[in-house]
Amino acid sequence: MKKSYLALVCGMIFLLTSCNTNPIQKKWKVADVKIPNVQSLMKLAPMIMGSSKLSNLVPANLLKAGNTSKVITEILKQATFEFKSGDKCTVNLFGKNANGTYRLDEDKKTLTINSNDLKIGNKLDIKEMSANKLVFDMHLGGQVITFELQPE
Repeated sequence: MKKSYLALVCGMIFLLTSCNTNPIQKKWKVADVKIPNVQSLMKLAPMIMGSSKLSNLVPANLLKAGNTSKVITEILKQATFEFKSGDKCTVNLFGKNANGTYRLDEDKKTLTINSNDLKIGNKLDIKEMSANKLVFDMHLGGQVITFELQPE
């Protein structure tokens, strides 16, 4: 009888600890990015174009002169966001990793990322969140950019 209770308690503990009730905790890749005005992001170009990893991030034909707006779009499509337990996160943006913490508001409409490495807006407005899709607006370069993510 005692063994039955012990097995039941152990089973319940396993189920409770193995269930991830926070669908955001995983590594996400960009499925789509919507930028209303890529030209307004051109002030980011010197930082991006100077990246030693640039040739690894975008196809060679986009690196030709005059394709800066396409390069910015392509680099944003290469971003990854990893949200881990303990409210830790890693964001790879512009070919650089930024480690920090995150907080998902109780209403699950605002995601806040805090990182000394990430010099962009840290409040993200969540539009949709499920186990297979995360859509949010990021304020970058004076405009709202919509990211649609899927699990990696």
